Amino acid sequence: MKDSSILPASEPPESSPLATQTQSGLFIVLWAATILYIGLLLMSPPGWLPGEPVWAIQPDTIREILNESLNFFFILPLLNVLGFSYMQAPMVNPTAQGFFNLAEAWIFMFLPLMMMDERSQHLPKTMLWGLAMFLTNVFLMPYMALRLKQPSESSYDVSKGLLARCFGALGLTVGSLAVIWFCFSQPAVGGVLSRFGDLGEQITHNRVTLAFTVDVALFWIFQSWLMGAIIPVGKRIRALRFIPFWGLAIWLLV
Repeated sequence: MKDSSILPASEPPESSPLATQTQSGLFIVLWAATILYIGLLLMSPPGWLPGEPVWAIQPDTIREILNESLNFFFILPLLNVLGFSYMQAPMVNPTAQGFFNLAEAWIFMFLPLMMMDERSQHLPKTMLWGLAMFLTNVFLMPYMALRLKQPSESSYDVSKGLLARCFGALGLTVGSLAVIWFCFSQPAVGGVLSRFGDLGEQITHNRVTLAFTVDVALFWIFQSWLMGAIIPVGKRIRALRFIPFWGLAIWLLV
């Protein structure tokens, strides 16, 4: 069955005028969204959005980013718990740390998803994923735009190897731990409801957290899009694409 869809839902064949117009429109939208992301989230002056732009970032914000990065995938905190105290994990607000690692676990699982996307086989997928993983997630939007200009491939059942399952298992573990960390780490911070309130406060006052919020929304859209392009229409498992984060993790594992 030919699957030339560029969205998770079925669409007209790629050669049809409607499909061509839709692809052209989405190509423009994705590049406009990239410019908007950079212009507003990264470069806009204080007052336009909460927090500071990259050109006026404050030492406290840099320290916050470094501390969250040192606790990447909870490796350092877990090593401390196991008795390895050569380097102590910095104390970070648990809601910010949990949210950060959930986002990182999600983009981490995008590598096997992107590698299985035959439509983008001629694009530098690993490089773009690495830039999105370790610098800023804005690189996913140009990737999704560029793949629209590649020939559409036939829909097929993907044979997932050990690498995909390892990424799914690790991503699922870290993401689930991030949720637990968000809800229950450092009990003195407060209960679960107060932590969601704290996250809302950070989104409205901290540009780093706001950017991660935009990122996870984009991850959900692009997860649905890419999984819909890979999984053949009619497969029951295709519905997993609509479940944020866990749908991707389960699909990589099954």
